[in-house]
Amino acid sequence: MDLALSGALKLKNIKRLVIDEVDEMLNLGFRAQLTHVLDLLPTRRQNLMFSATMTPEVDAIIHDFFQHPAVIEAAPAGTPLANIRQTVYHVPNFNTKVNLLEFLLLKRPDMSKVLVFASTKVLADELYEKMSEHLPGTVGVIHSNKDQNFRFNSVRQFREGAFRVLIATDIMARGLDIAEVSHVINFDMPESPENYIHRIGRTGRKDAEGVALTFVTERKCRSCRPQKRL
Repeated sequence: MDLALSGALKLKNIKRLVIDEVDEMLNLGFRAQLTHVLDLLPTRRQNLMFSATMTPEVDAIIHDFFQHPAVIEAAPAGTPLANIRQTVYHVPNFNTKVNLLEFLLLKRPDMSKVLVFASTKVLADELYEKMSEHLPGTVGVIHSNKDQNFRFNSVRQFREGAFRVLIATDIMARGLDIAEVSHVINFDMPESPENYIHRIGRTGRKDAEGVALTFVTERKCRSCRPQKRL
């Protein structure tokens, strides 16, 4: 938008517009910038928009800026993820979560490639330090405070199997396709149902079976009925 408004970027000859992860752009508060760019583009153009979740905000963009849109769904919204087995563990606090995670990794050889989601960058780093003590050389961490080369390296080592465990924030919940992730663990509950779907969707890909485990404290989920209790 800055380039267009400064005159450095000319948009009058644009024939095709592609918007990826539009739901996340709107969630992050970029509706004003997005609509401004749309207003600057020629009226006659092809629009291609990709969204993992169809929210009312996404529908509003389609209604206001698209003409005769066609919707192509990989799976209807709300379709059960039949190939991902989902389990909830009720745990009382952070230290118990750490102990449970360590126990599962030490006792479960089937947990061969594990993606662990933490709610914040600080928590991801703290969890990485604790896990590295017990599983040295097999744990990586990735979040937006790490530089690009560090992030690429971490993903590469996880993809190639050098890291058995990768601890991440929601930066990893979208866009990355890593084969054969055996388990996704929500060390913390995500802020929205959409983020939960994105997170657990890192496993069970391409018709493979996957497992998603979620650690829930009573404060976070008073109404959940756990399948397993610690």
